[in-house]
Amino acid sequence: MEEGFVLDQTYGASAQAAWVEGQPRRSVWTGLKVDRGALNPITTYRCTGCGYLESYARIAEQK
Repeated sequence: MEEGFVLDQTYGASAQAAWVEGQPRRSVWTGLKVDRGALNPITTYRCTGCGYLESYARIAEQK
């Protein structure tokens, strides 16, 4: 397992949540310093029977 955090990157809009590896680094201008290329979209699956949620941040293979 790797340590990381879920990034909330919306202001008055809707966006897909993303996972970022490592510790959050503060920024005076943007709240957090984030390498936009390091964002890994989070996909969540829900059990239709009980509602259990399971989330994954799949990292695409680099070319």
